[in-house]
Order: sequence, then structure tokens, then C-alpha cells
Amino acid sequence: MAATAMTLLLTGCSSTSNLPEGETLYTGMIGTQYNDMQKDTYYMTIQEETEAALACAPNGSFLGSPYMRTPFPIKLWIYNAFANSEKGVGKWMRNSFGQEPVLMSYVNPEVRALVARNLLRANGFFDAKVDYKTKETGKRKAKIQYDVTFNHLYTIDTVEYLGYPHINDSIIRATLNQSYIKPGEPFSVSRLDAERTRLGNLFRNNGNYFYRPAYSVYTADSISEPGKVKVRLQPDASMPDNAMKQWRLGHLNIVMRKSITEQPTDSFIHPIISVHYSGKKPPIKVKALLRDIKLRPKQMYSLSNYTESASIINSMGLFSMSDFTFTPKDTTDTCSVLDMTLNCIFDKPYDASLEANFGMKSNDRTGPGLILGLTKRNAFRGGEKLTLNIKGSYEWQTGKKVAGSSSTINSYEYGADIMIEYPRLETPFGLYTRHRFYSPPSTLFKLSGNVLNRADYFKMLTVTGAVTYKFQTSRFSHHELSPFLLDYNYLQHTTATFDSIMTANPAVYVSMRNQFVPKIEYSYTYSTTSAHRNPIVWQTTITESGNMLSLGYMAAGKDFNTKQKDLFGNPFAQFVKISSSLRKTWSLTPKSQLVGRVAAGIIMAYGNSERAPYSEQFYVGGANSIRAFTIRSIGPGNYVAPNTHYAYLDQTGDIKLEANLEYRFNIVGSLYGATFLDAGNIWLMKHDDNRPGAKFKADSVFKQLATGTGVGIRYDLDFFVIRLDLGIALHVPYETGKSGYYNIPKFKDGLGLHFAIGYPF
Repeated sequence: MAATAMTLLLTGCSSTSNLPEGETLYTGMIGTQYNDMQKDTYYMTIQEETEAALACAPNGSFLGSPYMRTPFPIKLWIYNAFANSEKGVGKWMRNSFGQEPVLMSYVNPEVRALVARNLLRANGFFDAKVDYKTKETGKRKAKIQYDVTFNHLYTIDTVEYLGYPHINDSIIRATLNQSYIKPGEPFSVSRLDAERTRLGNLFRNNGNYFYRPAYSVYTADSISEPGKVKVRLQPDASMPDNAMKQWRLGHLNIVMRKSITEQPTDSFIHPIISVHYSGKKPPIKVKALLRDIKLRPKQMYSLSNYTESASIINSMGLFSMSDFTFTPKDTTDTCSVLDMTLNCIFDKPYDASLEANFGMKSNDRTGPGLILGLTKRNAFRGGEKLTLNIKGSYEWQTGKKVAGSSSTINSYEYGADIMIEYPRLETPFGLYTRHRFYSPPSTLFKLSGNVLNRADYFKMLTVTGAVTYKFQTSRFSHHELSPFLLDYNYLQHTTATFDSIMTANPAVYVSMRNQFVPKIEYSYTYSTTSAHRNPIVWQTTITESGNMLSLGYMAAGKDFNTKQKDLFGNPFAQFVKISSSLRKTWSLTPKSQLVGRVAAGIIMAYGNSERAPYSEQFYVGGANSIRAFTIRSIGPGNYVAPNTHYAYLDQTGDIKLEANLEYRFNIVGSLYGATFLDAGNIWLMKHDDNRPGAKFKADSVFKQLATGTGVGIRYDLDFFVIRLDLGIALHVPYETGKSGYYNIPKFKDGLGLHFAIGYPF
């Protein structure tokens, strides 16, 4: 058996042991030579596209590069070792972990050169040339080098739009500044197609329902003016007669069904609208259904209005299927009216969920939990979504700090929340409800209560009420505004141990006392779509608390910064908080990415508060932060909590800086791996005698950044990702008795294991 295994290993280590007769193993590309290259944006873009057309990763490629190859193509070796296995472990090893040899015939450099040449010609380099040569790198191994010559770049000389009806020609002239093809710019087939599509959308937005972009054709003259192209765009002679006719919208027919087989049994008819349904009344109020739909009888047909209306209907979350159809009112040649039909099939009215789990959380707490959820769609026949969640959990915590001490904290938690979400803006006096957004806005009303019991310490009740508006003003810009957010924290019970901690730490007491937290919060998210090769997400949240109440006190004659102001007999928090994070993803291969994130935040308490509420303060550590450390086990600054029994209470801060870098790669199938590097810390704005070294000082920020690295595995189930990360501490900001940057006394004390759902960022 040992001899067989050794034979397989030696065979596998030969990269060419299983090549078909007459084949050569492709081992990558030699740097491509570019001739007549100019240093401007257009040339650089076309060069990048040409590289993509020519590129092919060899076996053992480093991060998917066609140029760099590791000296250990392990997947190829595994394939070769088990190439002849037709069953059992060998077949499984080959199919799961092996990779077939990348053959020169598969790369087919001649075809790739032809594709690259056609790409260059489609972008204005009509006389471009792409050649290649191969270079042997060993027995039955070879690399490829391509030689690309751009030659002259043809540009647009003139652009003419001929043969369009007067109305359409006027539309073209009025929007020439939006044209994708302009004199002096490079000739580009993709931009020609974009211009045809632009005209198609323009015409269909002005009543030409039956028009299609393919009904416009180009003629190009590259001979009359050497090095330049005269472009003409005109209607296709075979275009249907009704394509350029302007159509107005007529009668709207709405058909509502609870299932695809149900037939309507009742209806009401209006001169411009009719509704068909089953039962005593329509399942949804017609006004609510049509509130934000842009299609209206007697209006000119508009493609953008249709697209927006269909998006609104689909985003309501009420229907398993919905669609608009348009048909001419009659078959006469003089007919120019389109009747509309909206078919709606309602989804199931209720969703119920029961989630039972045994959690291993990022704060080292573990224990069972239960969440029961019930959602009713179209709760009040206006498209509303009513959700009730009841939850409970019991947890115990066992953890270890780098300093070596451990903690054990048991707790239980239970609570409930009720939410009503409206598929529109519900504002006083109808403010902004007529504003046109990129996608349908929504309004969320939420009321929740939660009881947290920390064994041997305290029992706290938190009640929250919130009104939140969600809207999107562009393809990339998302907004959330909560003009009303009110939290009430009430310590129902405390122990002598907890009281002694509060006595010794007045600042901690201020953050955990009974108090109201009246907030206004705004969050802005800029996110490029997943279609971008390297998407980014930037999110910034601004929160203020107590300032509106303080203004009310000012109106009553009290100073804005007066202390001990109260609301219903309890003090209220006053602060301003800003937090921001930026995440960027670099797609290296179809199944590997490099993801980076930087995050920062600051909270300033003043006026009625000496310190911000505990729930609003920043912390680091845990499964979604610096993974070598447990949650709230680092900072603020170089402060070290003397007793980890209550370390989680005072290891929070007013300032936060954090950075993360993670490389994600495919192992096999749905199993992925990751390596990462994390850094960050928190600080206080003001000096605290009870926490020496916690105040922010610019000259010591980088010295006080806790850092860690690690590895992880992820299993992608499509609808969510299961994650296990092992963090390895590299540096802590406080003295440990060990010199140098790596100041972890014992390697095992610098390990953090985290089980979580979803990616960390």
C-alpha cells in the first residue's frame, strides 16, 4: 500500500505524465508586446480588454494570473496521480481536488489572436495586427507571447441622422448632447450600439410603443476621408408601419387572482378602469395598487413609466406574478390607443418562521436560542407588511484574554418586536409623497421590547420605538432616515457586585443608568452593482440625540448645556455620532476575490450627558472585527481591564479605527477558504482616571492598533454562508512583558475561534 501511494505521488508530481499524444502543456504567457501604444485613457482601456481576450490561466496560476505560476501546481499533480481511477477514493480525489492539464490546443492562441484582432477593429483600429509565438519551457511544455500592433486609430468624422419622421427628428436634435457618437471621438461598435439603444428608448418614451433599436441601421464610410469615418444612421427599410406611430394609453383593466387557476367572479367598471376579482371586495385597495404607478389613461405611452410601474408592482412583495400587457384598442389603421391589462396573482398572505439554534457567537457566548416570526402581507389591504417576532435565548460565556485571565458570565434574554412596513412614504400632510424616486420608497414603524439578564450583575429592560424612511435617489445611492428613534433603558435589578463596579467607575454608571435616548438618524449608502468587476460600498451614518429636546428647554428659558434635564422624570442622552465604512472588492478570478474594508467613527457626548449611552459606544473584536480577539477585549487605547468579570462593561470607547483585508478563494465546489489581516482599536475623547492610557493621542495611534491574522473556511449555501475563522493575534496595544512587535506571551492565548453566518464584511 505504501509503495502504491509513493508511486502515485511521484507520478502526480510530473506535470506532463498524462498529456494526450502530440499535446503540449501550456505554462502561461510571456509579457505581451504592444506597438503604437499611446498613453491615454482610451488606449489603456482597449489594452485591458485585449489582455482579457488573450489571457488564459495555466495550471498552478498565482491568483488567476496568466503570467505568474506557482512552482507547485498541486491540483494538476492530484489529477495526474488519480487520472486513471474510475471509482472509489481515487475518482473522488481527482474530481474534487484535481485540475485537468491546460493544453496548448485548449488555449488555441490562433483563435485568441483572431478574437483580439476583431476586438481592436471594433474599437477603431481597423489595421490592427495580433501575432504570437510559442517558447518551449521544458519537455512538452510551452509559453505563449503575443505581439499587438495598434496602427492608426480611426475617429468619427461626421454623424448624420436621416429619414426619421419630423417629430422623431426633433427629439434627436434636442438630445444630441447625449449622443454616444460624436465627431472626433474614436470609432467604436459598442458606442454605435449604445446610440441605437438610446434612440430606441427616446422614441419609446415618446409614444412609439412598437419601435425597437434594431429598426435603425448604420452605414459607415471610411474611404472618403482617410483615417476617419463618416457615419449615417437611418430607419431600416423593412421596419413595420406602426413602429413610428405614437400611441396613447387607453382603458386600464386590472385582473386580481389569489391563484393562477382562480377565475374572477365580480368586477366594477369605470370609463377608464375596470377591476376583476373574487370575493366580496378586491383583495387590495385599488387606490393603494395604483398610488405610485406612472401609467395613466390618455397619457402618451412611455417606456420609462412602464419600467418604473412594473418595478413598483414587483417590489410590493404581494404577488407571486404580475405583468402588464398592451394591445391596440381596435385593428383599424387609424387606431392609436393602447389598452392596458395588469394581471396580478397574489402570493400566500402569511409567512411563518421558527428558528432554533445553538449559537457560538462572536463574543464567546454560547447557548440555545429560539426565534418565532409571523408576517402578514397586505395586512390592511394597502400593501402593508405586518411582522411579529418573539425571541429568547440563554447564553454562557467562557473566554480568555491575551493577558491570560478568563471570565464566566451567564445570561438570558427575551423580547418581542412588531413592525409595520408601508410600500410608500407615510409622512405628515403628505410631504414628499409625490417625489419621484429611483425605486419605490418604504416607511417602517417599529416597536420592540427586550429584557437582558446578566447573572450576578443586572437585569435591564430596553424599549424602542422607531419610524424609518427608506428610499433610493439613484442607481447607486440609498438613504435611510429615522426622524423618530426613542430608546428607554431601565435597570430593573442590580446586584451588590454590579453596584460596587458602578461606584468604582462613575463613567460606566452614567452610560448604563436609566435614561431616554431620543435620536434622529440618517444613513447614506453608495454601492456599485455586482456587475462591476471591482464594486465598492460606502456607508455613512449620522446620529444625534437630545438636541431637539435641549432646544425645547432653550425655548423655555434654560441654557442649552444645562445638566440634569429630564424627560418624564428620567435623564436623556445628548450626543452626536458619526460612523463610516468603505469596502472594496477586487475580483481576481471568477472564484477568488480580495476584499478590503476601512471603518472609523466618533461619538461626542455633551450638554446633558457626560458620556454616551453604553449601547451607542464603539468596540472592537469578534467575528466581524479583529478576529484574533473576543468582542470588547481590546482598548480603549492601551488600557488593560484589571478584572475580566466586568471587562465588557468598560472596554468601549468614543473613537474607533479599524481596517481589514481578506483574500477569499475556492477550495472545491461550494467550499471556500480565506486568509485575512485585521487591525484596529478604540479610544476615549477625554481622560478617565479609572482607565489610564485610554485617551486618544494622534502620535500613538499606530502603536496602539491591535493586529491579527488568520485563516478561515466558508460553505456557500447560496442563500447564506456558514463561516468558521481562526484568528491569530500578532500585536496588542498594552504591555505584556514581551518586547518587539509580536508581543503575545503565549501563542495559544492569541487564538480566537469564531463561528458565524455570512461574510464578516
